[in-house]
Amino acid sequence: MRMKMFAAESMEAAKAMIFAEMGEDAVILSEREVDGGVEVRAATDRKGASAIGNEPVFLRDRSLGHGRGVDNPLFARVRDALLWHGAPQRFAERVANEGAGRRPGEFTTPEEAMAEGLSRLVTCDPIPARLDRDILLVGPPGHGRTSTAAKLTRRASVARTEITPLAADLDGSAAGEQLAAYLERERDQIRIAETPDTLFSELRSLRKESRRCVIDLPAINPFEGDDLASLGDLVAAIRAEPVLVLSAEGHPDDLAESARAFHRAGVRRAILTKLDVVRRRGGAIAALTSSGIAFSHLAITPFIGGGLVPAAPSRLAALLMEDARGDVIALKGAA
Repeated sequence: MRMKMFAAESMEAAKAMIFAEMGEDAVILSEREVDGGVEVRAATDRKGASAIGNEPVFLRDRSLGHGRGVDNPLFARVRDALLWHGAPQRFAERVANEGAGRRPGEFTTPEEAMAEGLSRLVTCDPIPARLDRDILLVGPPGHGRTSTAAKLTRRASVARTEITPLAADLDGSAAGEQLAAYLERERDQIRIAETPDTLFSELRSLRKESRRCVIDLPAINPFEGDDLASLGDLVAAIRAEPVLVLSAEGHPDDLAESARAFHRAGVRRAILTKLDVVRRRGGAIAALTSSGIAFSHLAITPFIGGGLVPAAPSRLAALLMEDARGDVIALKGAA
């Protein structure tokens, strides 16, 4: 039996999507009202998409591929999945339109249409395992900078290259001890800088040895102008690339404002974290997209080894279809 959850503006729209995708023999298992519409779970004994003969319904009846709402179930399925994930309505409709709306009849599954729509709006730019520039991890408190520094270090080791983890313990938060707890095998590689002068000295030493590093910077409040100004000064002084570490947790508007603030401070790439502990990921993905920041990697498990997946529209689409678990995405190719 194949089960799937559908989100729509009304029960009629949900039924139209269910029968178009799963066939007339689909059975509605449950329904409930949510903000902005309904959620309906349906099931069918058929495998894969609904078909008439062996031909998917979306290809058999081309009229289903035009328009919006009940006139285009695929458009509605993509849009409503994004809305369920907490994405702003404008973003949800843009993704759905770029995928299912502008290319009717080309896609047979919502995931394909969503991946196409996202590919036209988002930028994915993974960080190579062999760094060509020092990385400075920045972000708000509690978003996972230290664990991300550990994951990047372990990833380099697996790739038979090396980067040095540098804990910038400028606020006395014992960042070095936290990093060591994550990197037991690489404990001897960890450098700790407790003052700006020590940080500059460590960087000069590493660069003389032609060694790249990932710097775990203390938390930055994106809504404090002084914090962002200090970040800009530091980036200019040490010539490292600031990479935002942003958690998928939080209110979509807060995430969007935070991302835009870091973009103004010079951030161009981000690692999206804690995707394994949230069900609704649309707000964070929309936030980075609207800010102009590229997706670098997705943190989809708490494990240090293999905890980062290179970002790609297909992986983002998989995360946004219902409440897919992060480890399912990891199976599609961690690095």
